[in-house]
Amino acid sequence: MKKQWKFCLPQQRTFEHAALSGIVFRNDWVVIANGRMKISAGYAWDGCSPKYQLLGLWSIGTPDGVLREGEAWMYEPSLVHDVLCQFRIDLPVTKAQSLQIFDDMMAQRRWPLRRVYRWAVDKFGPQDWASEDRQQAA
Repeated sequence: MKKQWKFCLPQQRTFEHAALSGIVFRNDWVVIANGRMKISAGYAWDGCSPKYQLLGLWSIGTPDGVLREGEAWMYEPSLVHDVLCQFRIDLPVTKAQSLQIFDDMMAQRRWPLRRVYRWAVDKFGPQDWASEDRQQAA
């Protein structure tokens, strides 16, 4: 069965964060330079995870939040964090940097479950960040 993504970016989005300063990275989906991340239109992701389908009728799992200004409350934070996680082996970003960006984006949106989500992503999200391995080897 083909993976069905919850969201697909309709147009390019650009984000800025101090933790991206000094990072230069480029692939088919993302460009990071000058403290900015540009994510290409067509990038697809599953929002906050995990989620499960119950009897094909209901979705249960980590909420993305209600619609705010036409998008789920966690649309952008989950998008940026998904990109950072997906490309973490090649990206010169640490787990701590990715968590800080995710946390700051949730704080900016006043996400009420911010502390719980940050803790869960820290404990249960990807642990194998290549940039941390490179730093330890140096």
